[in-house]
Amino acid sequence: MTFLHRLYRLSGLLSATALVLICVLIMAQVIARNFGSTVRDAEEFAAWAMAAAGFLGLPYALHCGSHIRVEVVMRFIPQRLHQPMEVLVSVIGLLLAAYLAWYCTAFVIESYQFNEVSQGLIAVPLWLPQLPMAIGTILLVVAFGERLVRVLRHENFEIGAGEARSE
Repeated sequence: MTFLHRLYRLSGLLSATALVLICVLIMAQVIARNFGSTVRDAEEFAAWAMAAAGFLGLPYALHCGSHIRVEVVMRFIPQRLHQPMEVLVSVIGLLLAAYLAWYCTAFVIESYQFNEVSQGLIAVPLWLPQLPMAIGTILLVVAFGERLVRVLRHENFEIGAGEARSE
């Protein structure tokens, strides 16, 4: 397994950890409410974990071939156009991911520079919960870049479900 594949897998594990955190926060809130109390800012932390799960899961999902693809289009175009179509969609994906990463990163930097904090009971510097958004999109750019290189070399980028476990 290459370094990049380990990085995609780590990103997927962090995404899964964020989902577990959401579950723990919700369960803690349910238990606390049964005892007449609450967990401070549980909803806010759960929302941040949801965003982290979504963004950190992007590169791993691309590597596993889990993103939505319009396979029906490939059925109706000639076989000789499959390779150019894969190159085209990889370039488009790379450009869109780069655009998203640029603005997500600028958003995090701006929050850091202006010392923005959350408005909940617990004042959290906003760049901290925003950071997974930037990291996830940057790793998505890297993943699309690797996908483009592999498609140009006529190699597979996406791994199957069985390969994801064995790597």
